[in-house]
Amino acid sequence: MNKRPFLATAAASLLALGGLAALPAHADPLGPCYGVATAGHNDCAGLSGLHSCKGQSTTSYNPGDFVVKPTGTCARLGGLDPTEAKAVLASPAKTQAFEQSMARKMMHSM
Repeated sequence: MNKRPFLATAAASLLALGGLAALPAHADPLGPCYGVATAGHNDCAGLSGLHSCKGQSTTSYNPGDFVVKPTGTCARLGGLDPTEAKAVLASPAKTQAFEQSMARKMMHSM
């Protein structure tokens, strides 16, 4: 049995699938989106130093916790970049106000 046609077909199929799996060139880049993670759904350690790993956040919408999101989605949700998050975390009153604001915003968006 000649295996060459089979191998050629398999190789061509893999190449075609690889082209289909590519992301569109216009997709928003991914990055950390601070302040939108709900309790237990953060990605890795945050800026606040309250925990050290993914899924360990105990509060929702803490500006020190992040999830990875496309940049446009983060902005639409009202999330923060690292610089903004550090500024909010510098004041306990600002942190509390941000968390309450995000909780209200998320409740109304459902």
